[in-house]
Amino acid sequence: MSTRLTVGIVVLAALRASFALAQLPTAAISGIIRDSSAAAIPGAAVTATNRETGLARTTHTSGEGYYKLAAMPVGVYDVKSEAPAFRAEVKQALRLEVGQEAVLNFTLAVGSIQETVTVTADAALVETTSGSLGGVVNEERVADLPLNGRNFNQLVFLQPGITAYRTNSATSTLAVGLLFSSNGAPIRSNAILLDGASILAASGVTGVSVTGSMLGVEGIREFRVITNSFPAEYGMSMGSQMTIVSKNGTNEFHGSLFEFVRNSALDARNFFDRKTVPSNPRLPAFRRNNFGSALGGPLRRDRSFFFLTYEGLRERLGVTQVLNVPTAACQSRVNRLTTW
Repeated sequence: MSTRLTVGIVVLAALRASFALAQLPTAAISGIIRDSSAAAIPGAAVTATNRETGLARTTHTSGEGYYKLAAMPVGVYDVKSEAPAFRAEVKQALRLEVGQEAVLNFTLAVGSIQETVTVTADAALVETTSGSLGGVVNEERVADLPLNGRNFNQLVFLQPGITAYRTNSATSTLAVGLLFSSNGAPIRSNAILLDGASILAASGVTGVSVTGSMLGVEGIREFRVITNSFPAEYGMSMGSQMTIVSKNGTNEFHGSLFEFVRNSALDARNFFDRKTVPSNPRLPAFRRNNFGSALGGPLRRDRSFFFLTYEGLRERLGVTQVLNVPTAACQSRVNRLTTW
């Protein structure tokens, strides 16, 4: 019984691992390999090597010269194609974004396989392989664009058709998340995936880092927002589809520390922030410290990696309360009614 149970657990873990791999937010590379006469080259080897982690994936072309490398982690790749009696060709610095299927065709020249032709891949200016509407917010935008409270979800408004939901509640989105609509769809009809797992809160809002329901800016690599014409792998919601990729370790050690401080020292008062007695401060107390760190690197070069991130928030927030005081006439009327 113990042996059967152990075998069952191992099989279940293997199945879960394969399903998880299929759901990860990855990319793909496909294309056709031809010779100088435009004839397909069957059996040619294609190898894509990740510059950051050393991960290498190899496949071979079909009889029609077609190849595809699926489930590729996001990153920058060098792609090499080689076949007997042809010169090898390497296309460098191909950047794969989440949910992207890059088309990379090769034309090999006759020659020795020891000879190599190196080509620097050009960035595509227009998406030509997908009919979906939306876009990618890359790592540079996540890190450089201004964010109120370091909540990267606010960058979803860079995509056309995304509008903020206005509420009369005084609760801050830094504490409860963000509500938005995609092309007029209900605000609770959006799907949000982090590394393939749904992280949408029960209330339908996005998570936020300071509550522990979402990674902070230091832990996010990039994300894609699709607002219409969804591919078949998306479902269960009719609004936008947000696919987020977390950062991972590489062959180099990288880390960061941050501290953001806000207080009332240089804040302006509003109309109601007035001293009732001379000993009171000019403004309600406000102290906000947002701090954290991140560290990533190799456990074993080209084999295994780690990445850790932490974000904390300490806040002291005073609020000026405004109360309604009845006039003398109103108070007199109330007194008469209560004594009648």
